Amino acid sequence: MKKNTSKGLIKFDFQIKLLLLILMIFILTMNNIFSQEIEFKKSSIRTGVGIGVNEGQREIGLGLVYSIGWQKCIGEKNKLRINPNLTFGGFLPFAITDTRDQFYKISLLGLNIHYDLIKYKAISIITTVGGFLNYSRGLLGTGGWPEENNNWSEYFYSIYFGYNASIGLRINPKKSKLAYEIRPINIHNGNNGFVLSYFMFGIDFKLKKK
Repeated sequence: MKKNTSKGLIKFDFQIKLLLLILMIFILTMNNIFSQEIEFKKSSIRTGVGIGVNEGQREIGLGLVYSIGWQKCIGEKNKLRINPNLTFGGFLPFAITDTRDQFYKISLLGLNIHYDLIKYKAISIITTVGGFLNYSRGLLGTGGWPEENNNWSEYFYSIYFGYNASIGLRINPKKSKLAYEIRPINIHNGNNGFVLSYFMFGIDFKLKKK
């Protein structure tokens, strides 16, 4: 189990480095996000990276989550947006003592509806509702508490479904190629005790008109 946990730690370290790289790219592009005389479609590629906590029927952990999807604006004011998406994550029981050693991943297919509750120029407070289907799989291993009941390892997989909601801040300059979101509250609730909660930073890449 120690060998599997070490592999999980290596993967988690790689995810942290990837997060730092994304943040560096974001900082470097901040000085060149405005373009002149470019028209954009009502659709965009939506991405996000965050950190969160997940708990399921037998699994629990802390880890990084990533999201990518397509987004379509509806209406003249573009306050309503439909967003089919995929979310991935890897979790370890950091700072969680009353559980077995474990490493597992999630793959979540979701459909979200975003709406600008309050909007002033390029800044808006947004809320999100949606539904999801999730596939979790990984290794539950030895150790943890109580140790006398955890002297063997097992591979597990679980399927969950449910609903999700979030609230955050969106910055969308009209002439910018990018839109930014900070969503401190993201909650997924599902069957069999599934809960996923995370903080996420997102970037939308607007598609140009030909």
